[in-house]
Amino acid sequence: MLEPDKLDAARRRFPVGEHITGQVVRIPRPGAIGLLVDLGQEPEGFVDVLVLPHEPADWPPVGTVTTFEVLQHRTGQVRLLPLDERFRSRTYLPSSLSHPEWLSIKARFPIGAVVTATVTRVFVSNREYVVRFEDCWSSLGWNGETPKVGTTGRYTVTRHLDDTRRLILAAADSNPR
Repeated sequence: MLEPDKLDAARRRFPVGEHITGQVVRIPRPGAIGLLVDLGQEPEGFVDVLVLPHEPADWPPVGTVTTFEVLQHRTGQVRLLPLDERFRSRTYLPSSLSHPEWLSIKARFPIGAVVTATVTRVFVSNREYVVRFEDCWSSLGWNGETPKVGTTGRYTVTRHLDDTRRLILAAADSNPR
């Protein structure tokens, strides 16, 4: 049996939507790039400058231990959102959804609901694709054959992420068609 690649291992270790604790270990160019987080095991975490406070002096300093939500995976990196609002930009919005809109979406698509969605974007570099259904979207990872834009499939709602106002889906079909 082949050993799983590092991207798959990171997805299993740090699933999208999980809340994890990490320690800020580097700030390569304060105010320009973001910061790097030690998660206790590979890969390293990264917080993008766009979600951090505008003033680098307000960023968590090196050595700070805090919690994050896993946003996305890239090869060799887990993209993170600080859950402590002190460490986020005041202009950062988890999504364009208002709180009442988010509550409505959660009511329409409870955990376990099955939706039919269409693949709208495919990102080969980190094996992710985006699906749209009704007025919602979700991002998923894949293994094996690359999904094709325009194909449809059935997906199950597996989680509601209140901090970022996102739905997490899992493919109910083996492959989008």
